[in-house]
Amino acid sequence: MESKIPLPTDNIYKFYALFSLFVFIFSLGALLYVNQANNDRVLRVYPELAALKQAKELSPQDEVRKVLLERLMEVQKSDQKVYKYSLSALIGMAFWSMIFGFWRWHRDVQPRIDEANRIQLEISKLQLAKLQAEMAPHGSDVDRV
Repeated sequence: MESKIPLPTDNIYKFYALFSLFVFIFSLGALLYVNQANNDRVLRVYPELAALKQAKELSPQDEVRKVLLERLMEVQKSDQKVYKYSLSALIGMAFWSMIFGFWRWHRDVQPRIDEANRIQLEISKLQLAKLQAEMAPHGSDVDRV
């Protein structure tokens, strides 16, 4: 099975740059998704918890429900902090890896590729000039025919 997305395996810095770009974009999306999912969960739980807190008398079941919902809100806050910090660290690492990869690719690898392409172009021009010189009719060749 062939991959539809070609991987940059011609040099490691290009791989660092493009893979880090992928991780960076994925992490930003994950950070937004986690934040939205956490907000949705809090918005589902909060009205019920607020109603239980305002009630004068609670049945034992409601008291347990209130304690569970309060604990759930604490866990949600804690989880959001963990997700936010871990994804932020991943975003930071991906960003700096991406900068490093693109910088080294641009500074170390690309000039060599450009020089090789320039030399190849000069060689091609010289070969073309040689072929044109060989193909040009010579004055003495016309007289012999």
